[in-house]
Amino acid sequence: MPLPRVVLDLAPTADAGGWSVRVRGAGVEAEYLLPAQRIGAGVRAQWVPASTMPAQDLADLLDRVATRSTQDGDVRRYGRWLFDGLLGPVWERVRTAPAVLAARGVELALRWPVDQSDLHRLVWEAVHDDRGPLAGDPDLLVAITRVVPVSTAAVETIERTPRVLFAVGGSLVDEVIRPGAMFMGLLRGFDARGVCSAKAAHTVSLRSLTDHCARFRPDLVHLVAHGETVDGRGSIVLGEDEQVTADKLAPALTAAHRPLAVVLSACGSGSSSAAGGGPLAAELVEQGIPIVSAVSGEVSEQACRLYTRRLVEAISDGTPLPVAAAKGRRAALLDSTSPRDQLDWAMPSLFVAESVPSSFRPVDAGARRIVDVADSLKLREWPLFIGRTSILDLVDDLFASDANRRLSVIGAVGDDISGLGGTRLLREMGYLLLLRGHLPLLLGPFDPTTTKPNDLRAMLLALLDCVGLLATELDITLPRFRLLEPHYTTAADDPYGSRLAFQEAKAGFGALSAPLDRGVATTMLAADLGALATAARGLPEPFGAHTSVVLLGDEIHRWGVLPELLDHLRSFGRNGFGGHGSPVPMVFTASTGVPSGAAVKSFCERMANMPGYVFPKLGPLPVDEAVIGFQWVLLNPSSPRGGDDATVYAARPDARYDVLAQSFDIFDGRPTVVRDPVLYKVARLLESVEVFVTGDDEAAWSRYEERYS
Repeated sequence: MPLPRVVLDLAPTADAGGWSVRVRGAGVEAEYLLPAQRIGAGVRAQWVPASTMPAQDLADLLDRVATRSTQDGDVRRYGRWLFDGLLGPVWERVRTAPAVLAARGVELALRWPVDQSDLHRLVWEAVHDDRGPLAGDPDLLVAITRVVPVSTAAVETIERTPRVLFAVGGSLVDEVIRPGAMFMGLLRGFDARGVCSAKAAHTVSLRSLTDHCARFRPDLVHLVAHGETVDGRGSIVLGEDEQVTADKLAPALTAAHRPLAVVLSACGSGSSSAAGGGPLAAELVEQGIPIVSAVSGEVSEQACRLYTRRLVEAISDGTPLPVAAAKGRRAALLDSTSPRDQLDWAMPSLFVAESVPSSFRPVDAGARRIVDVADSLKLREWPLFIGRTSILDLVDDLFASDANRRLSVIGAVGDDISGLGGTRLLREMGYLLLLRGHLPLLLGPFDPTTTKPNDLRAMLLALLDCVGLLATELDITLPRFRLLEPHYTTAADDPYGSRLAFQEAKAGFGALSAPLDRGVATTMLAADLGALATAARGLPEPFGAHTSVVLLGDEIHRWGVLPELLDHLRSFGRNGFGGHGSPVPMVFTASTGVPSGAAVKSFCERMANMPGYVFPKLGPLPVDEAVIGFQWVLLNPSSPRGGDDATVYAARPDARYDVLAQSFDIFDGRPTVVRDPVLYKVARLLESVEVFVTGDDEAAWSRYEERYS
């Protein structure tokens, strides 16, 4: 149920004596004055709501809040001071309004011009009545949003799995960037659970960010970067010390498609500086981004993690945006170790254009239906997949609009890839392709004790098995396959009948043992896979005109059909197993240093410099990728609902990177160690020496549900 919106419109008075407040919504109307006083001097001077406290005491309080050095009672005094001036005259009428009581909650929409920097410097989310923070009100769900007085183009609910671009402005191991980059681990967890389809980009410049946004067309962009002030305006640092304000950042984010939302994990991105100017978040909304989440100050790891988890999960369930944000904040507040001493729970701020209604649901609750398909195809597994970002990035180049970058054959190879997660890599690729509206056909894994598929017919049967399963899960009306034409006994135009006819024809094809002519068979197959892609293009999003088929081959060095496969890829691989108008790329894994992999090694060496072919190394994870990846796994426990397996391990903000690198070095960069209990023994050891801290997010959420059910 959406929350009734109560708008508090603030405007400076003509005599600079304060702000006029106009309240409208939920049946409540009021107008009154919020008096102001000036504190501080020089560049630190600012106009703030008037207080009964002596001016110096108020200035000292604001300084302690800003520097996270609060004393006993400061948080209450700060929140009550803001409450008395802004909400005191009207709060009782708001909380008892029939619409608010019926909804058991209210959205307080704070609206004032972007250039009112003094108002933006205050943490209004910390407002505190005589019972406690409004964010933790036991009777009402109180959402606080910052409404920017600008109307953007109409927002629309996403009815497919949303695409999320996670972009890091610096190195993942930068001591300032690293805590924010840990939230890529949460994003990877959301991706693995089907909440979103994610893409990561590290050390981005303004130019590369523009390129990523243009190619990936994300619905949400999460930026982790240093936050700085340039000539009084908020900015972030990208690439090599490139300071980017909203004037440059907004065009980059909207290069080919306007994202629905942007999340800024950059210090001060939700607040104004002492030098004036509006928050970076508000300026982005002013330039056309409908929704921007930012932070007003430094946030503890656990508070931000709880807020982020609940915000994203609530949105993915079809919850209205203000409700999702309020639940995330309340969960962080409830589980805060020191809600009376710190304002971590209040620091995340949600900025929206006034054209975003209170009832707006960013994601349709049914948008995750594609995840059920991925489960049936066995493309999703737990624990979290880590690493291989450079190889996964190649997935987007399979269908690049630039023909010079478009790929047809990707071979992830190494001397001996056993134990290096090659099968998981292909499944992860298949999952990403499915989320992005393509049809992945995974050939394998096959029995490791035998040589399969042993001939061309066996390989084609394995491929046809994948087609049948995919068509059933997506409810596709299958075309008549030329490859199977002699074996059809019935004809049907409906989805079920077409699939039944296909299965009968496939059985007839599989009953034969005569050798196949490779040229004839692959020519017919190319037409069949093109027709399959065409049939799927009429499905709901994420499928559409871009939909194509992709073959994924697991450990092809063990396939008996290897000579014929490599010969085809060598001769016709520019289109994979498809035709010129409808290419079918192939991605495979293989060992090249074992006896059965000699032919693959020769093929890779011969085709390495040919357009459309690329052979990335599949070896141990680089140290930086391993250290970050293992921590991401530890952020996403396997247990869905509490218990011993639900503990979250996170590095302390002051944890030394070299200690983490040395601790995880015992795993030799092998990603399959995520299934090994030793990983958690190392985590518990790091906790015992105070390098890691622990928490149980699911238990925290259970406490929340028990209290607010």
